[in-house]
Amino acid sequence: MDILITLALVFMVWMCIDCMQRKEHFVWIIIMVVLFPVGAVAYYFTVKSKAGNIPGQSILNTVKLKNKPGELETDETLQLKEMIGKFHKAYHYERLGQTYLDKKQYDLAIPQFKEAIKRDNESNEARYGLGKALHAMGNYSEAAEVLGELVKIDKKYDYGNAIFGQAECYRLGGLEDKALKTYEEVIKSFHFFKAVYHYANLLDQKGEKDEAISQMKSLVGSSKDLPDYKLEKERFWIDEAYKFLKKNGVEMA
Repeated sequence: MDILITLALVFMVWMCIDCMQRKEHFVWIIIMVVLFPVGAVAYYFTVKSKAGNIPGQSILNTVKLKNKPGELETDETLQLKEMIGKFHKAYHYERLGQTYLDKKQYDLAIPQFKEAIKRDNESNEARYGLGKALHAMGNYSEAAEVLGELVKIDKKYDYGNAIFGQAECYRLGGLEDKALKTYEEVIKSFHFFKAVYHYANLLDQKGEKDEAISQMKSLVGSSKDLPDYKLEKERFWIDEAYKFLKKNGVEMA
């Protein structure tokens, strides 16, 4: 009897975790706890078995999504579209957008991310994916705005790559003043060599030659202590900094 109770308890915990991952209504957890162990069994057959293995689903009305011209379907996209048609969850829109993003189908990814954000305004993953897709499409101004919203929520999102991406979008969009300010924020917290290089270049373009040289020297100096794998990764920006310094009459040992 003790073994059966233990197994039932483990099953209930599993179903509770599944419920939270799928972002189902919290009432299900109450049902599973109060009606132990029947509640967990009811959840399994009512939600989990019908939703399949993809987390983040709820039982709602079914709709059909039409394919767009030129869209290449895979098992993953078909499964996600089926889940969207059945359950309308923000998570599935975000995953579909991410799938398109990974395949570099940015025009298809963008509406999925936007729909995910519309349905769940706290989906930072969708917001980040939207920023990436817009950047890849060359919509730098809109991408910077989207990434800016994400940075307001979490300045350190993706280890600083979100705010770094925002700075890049400002630079590529010709908004040098905003780019400078954002690069400065990046450098304060994250020492991305590419960020330091572009920050210095923008300073040079603004006529702040001495500060630009100082930043380039700092970049080169910092490279001395890098481990080999990191040195290889940053080699391009280190070499570019050397070229800049040499062009401006500064020799580095």
